[in-house]
Amino acid sequence: MRKAFIGFDVGGTNIEGALISKEYTVLSLKSHPTQNNLGKKQVAKNVIKVAEELLGNNKLSGIGLGWPTTRANIKLSGKEIKNILEKKFKVPVFFNNDADVFALSEAIIGQGKKYSIVVALTLGTGVGCGVVVDKKIYHGRGGASEFGHVSLNFNGPKCVCGNTGCFEEYAGSRALKRLGKKNKLNTGDGLALYNLAKQGNKKALRLWQEFGQQLGLGIISIIHAYDPEIIILGGQISKAWKFFHQSMEKEIKNKILFKPIPIKVSKLQKPNIIGTKLLQK
Repeated sequence: MRKAFIGFDVGGTNIEGALISKEYTVLSLKSHPTQNNLGKKQVAKNVIKVAEELLGNNKLSGIGLGWPTTRANIKLSGKEIKNILEKKFKVPVFFNNDADVFALSEAIIGQGKKYSIVVALTLGTGVGCGVVVDKKIYHGRGGASEFGHVSLNFNGPKCVCGNTGCFEEYAGSRALKRLGKKNKLNTGDGLALYNLAKQGNKKALRLWQEFGQQLGLGIISIIHAYDPEIIILGGQISKAWKFFHQSMEKEIKNKILFKPIPIKVSKLQKPNIIGTKLLQK
C-alpha cells in the first residue's frame, strides 16, 4: 500500500482529479461532471466520488484543490469543500484558486521557473489569472484571480458577474460564441472552431485572429498592472495558440508602453492539478 496525494482541478463544468507522485507526475486520472446546477451537496458528492475512485487501496496522505470562485462559477466555496473532505478522509486538505495553483506549478516546475514574477492565465469558460512572486502566490488584498472581471469596455456585453465588458467576455468561451455568430459560423464551440481552423476554414481563421486581438488587449492591462517577466497561458482555449498568437502579439506590440515580454503556452501535464501538491510547501 503506497501513500497517495490526490489533486483536483474543479470548474463549473467538470471535476478532474488525479493521483500525483512525489516527482509531480500524474499517475492516474478521473473526471466527473460538476453538476453545479444541482447544488452544493451534489458537487461535494461528486468530488468525494472521484477521490474514492482514485484512492483504491492506497493510503491517502493529503488532498489539494484548485477551486474556482463562488462569485460566478460555482456555488460551493473552497472553505466549505475543505471542511467536508477533512471530515470525510481525515487528512490535510489544501486549496487555492484554480488559476493560482496553475501559476504556482508554472513558476516552480514549468516555463516560469527561471523568472521571479510570473503571471499565468487560464482560458476556458471564464478567464483566471494567477500571479507568483519569488515562487509564492501573490494574493494582495483579493488576489489576481478576478482579473477576468476587470472591465475592458464599459459598454461591452453583460458578464455573468453583473459587470459589463469584462475581460473574460472577450477571452473566454462566451467570446468565441459571439465571434462565431459575428462571422456567420454555425458553431461557437471552441473545439469545433479549432477543428474548422485546422481545415483551413477562412471564417474560423478570421475568428481566431479577432480573438487574439481581444486577448491581447486584456494582456496589455495585465502587463501594466503586474509588470511580470513572463506570461503563461493555459486552459482549453490556449490549445488554439497557433491560430491566435500572431494577432495577439501584434496587438500587444502596437499598444504596450514598453518592451513586450515573453508569452508562452503551458507544456506541463495537468498543471492545475500538479499545482495543488505544491501548496504543501
